[in-house]
Amino acid sequence: MSLAFALVVGAVIVAWWGPVALRLCFHRVADPLAVLLGWLCLPFAVLATFGAAVAVLLAPSVAHDVALRELAQFCWHWARPSRVPALDEALGMAGALTMLVVLARFAVGCGRRARTARRTRRVHADLMTLSGLPPDSGGVPVLWIPHPTPLAYSVGGSGGVTVVATSARDLPSDQLAAVLSHERAHLRERHHLLVSVVEGLAAAMPWLPLTREAPSAVRLLVELRADAAAVRECGQSAVRAALLAFAGAPHPPSTLSMAGAETAIRLRRLQEPLPRRRSLIRGVLASMALTAPMGIGLFAAVITCI
Repeated sequence: MSLAFALVVGAVIVAWWGPVALRLCFHRVADPLAVLLGWLCLPFAVLATFGAAVAVLLAPSVAHDVALRELAQFCWHWARPSRVPALDEALGMAGALTMLVVLARFAVGCGRRARTARRTRRVHADLMTLSGLPPDSGGVPVLWIPHPTPLAYSVGGSGGVTVVATSARDLPSDQLAAVLSHERAHLRERHHLLVSVVEGLAAAMPWLPLTREAPSAVRLLVELRADAAAVRECGQSAVRAALLAFAGAPHPPSTLSMAGAETAIRLRRLQEPLPRRRSLIRGVLASMALTAPMGIGLFAAVITCI
């Protein structure tokens, strides 16, 4: 098996079976940030591995020989690729064109989402001006809007703001504090940007299970992350009660809401002890995600040389 074909095999395997592995990690790893790092790193690792395969195909024939000769040191005997260089170049050009199309679709999708988010921020900035709340007030500004249903969401970006319905003032003070803490965590950790990036990848490559499932998974994980931050500040019971009070509330599509994703899963997680902050498991999952496509591809190339 040639090195380029092996790398493509590694990228395809991870793109199809990566979501399965990440779902298993979600059920076994309590820390949402660790699983979130896996979902963020894996798509870019797949793209990088496919790009490396394209680079190998487009490289001069001498570079082909050197790369395969180094790889063959792990093998029992030497095996040359059977395809002629002209075919390699044709496949490399097709792969490069595919990557250009994907990157163009990703850039266009992200640009469209950025414009939508910018318009949303502008509307809320105007509302803050009309309400007499200065946009540059200390901390994260809170915009109170008249609405009969308790709702709360945050608008990301440089002009980030937390929006809360005036009806939420009737809730107990600990629940309201939990809601504000939850939305501040979204803004502090740039969750809106993370969701926008994976949504852009899903729009660019909707045919891959990994990128297609990433937006819903990342939305759930950032909500769990914000829930954990609110629990540390306000307690588990306050966050749970607030989530029940705000369940099903409406919110703009480019924002993150208190009741934004998978309420049942979040309520179940709130019954468990707060996960410890373990840098080791985060580093291990991120490293495995970044190296999995390349590693599987090189392993496939090595075993076919035996």
